[in-house]
Amino acid sequence: MLIANTFICLAIVLRTALFVRTGTYRVAIASIAYVITVAAGSDIVWRLYHIIDTPSAADLFFKLIVLVALIRAKGNVATMLSLKRKQK
Repeated sequence: MLIANTFICLAIVLRTALFVRTGTYRVAIASIAYVITVAAGSDIVWRLYHIIDTPSAADLFFKLIVLVALIRAKGNVATMLSLKRKQK
């Protein structure tokens, strides 16, 4: 479970960190993306240094859902959360 959690968190970090933004910059969306990236990255560090215990199945499932949503949205957090503005 620890290895699966590490790979899922790593994929979340890479998907959000390597997203190339096009269009307008929105501070709220960028902040949410930053928090997601830092949370997933710090989860890897905490678990590898045994600061927190191994993840539960529910924790792993939730992270997998977030990863699938990010992959479907191609890393765009605004699209993932359906916060994209309508184009005029």
